[in-house]
Amino acid sequence: MTIGEALKEEQIKLGLTGKEMAAGVVTNGTYSRVIHGTRRISSDLLIEILLMHDIDLPNFFDKVRDTYLPNSNRLEEKLSSQFSLAVNNHDVATAIKVFKQIKEAKVNNHFKKRAQIAIAFLTKDMDDIDDKFRESIIYDLTKNENWIFNVKALLLFATAIVILPADFVEDKMTLFFRKISRSANISEIMNERFATVCVNYLHWKHTQTKKTGGKSKNDKSNVINAIKYLKNLESTTHFIIYIISAEYYSALFSGNLTRAKQIKMNLLDMGCTLAVKNWPI
Repeated sequence: MTIGEALKEEQIKLGLTGKEMAAGVVTNGTYSRVIHGTRRISSDLLIEILLMHDIDLPNFFDKVRDTYLPNSNRLEEKLSSQFSLAVNNHDVATAIKVFKQIKEAKVNNHFKKRAQIAIAFLTKDMDDIDDKFRESIIYDLTKNENWIFNVKALLLFATAIVILPADFVEDKMTLFFRKISRSANISEIMNERFATVCVNYLHWKHTQTKKTGGKSKNDKSNVINAIKYLKNLESTTHFIIYIISAEYYSALFSGNLTRAKQIKMNLLDMGCTLAVKNWPI
């Protein structure tokens, strides 16, 4: 759907004429040409029209997203969706097939690295991840101080936690919490991405703690901050699994294994297998 088509759809829903829709922002003639696709509209004027009529901005841009999304991004989304589905279903054959397509495709290099880590984890071939590959990820995450707000770099870190040196992970998580604590008006989608980092970190940290017999070179401040972040998410359906995961990991790290097992069992009984089946216990 084009911007013009989306505007026309919203206009019809609101029961307005074109003149009423464009009033005070652009002329009726200009608006008419925009909705018929013979003229572009600036982002400033588009936003002004949308806000003037209290139109849901995320919903509006979702409508037009596919039309204006670059081909490389569209391909990456398609492959990412296919790959994630295969990995979540533990469909190794399909995951390997899609991974081969990802390697050959003209898509973001961070995405290719995430896929390589995921396939190694799925096929239990983590030894195939060599030091050179780890170093390339460390370089990616250190060359940009604001990687936390770079979506592709953030997702790379969330995936790569399991293969990176422990001290590096802890340092980056400390920086992560320092940065987001100073950020205001974090969007819902970024909150979800940050929550994914927290859950992945807690899963990794528990595994590390078991490997060292409960001993760790680092204090527990990152664990505390990760659980706190998840618990403080808005209590909506969208975030409920993250909030519950905070209770689960809080019980796990405090040694209350009975409660942790009960939380996991309750979620599995309710059919939440995709989200929790890989939780530590």
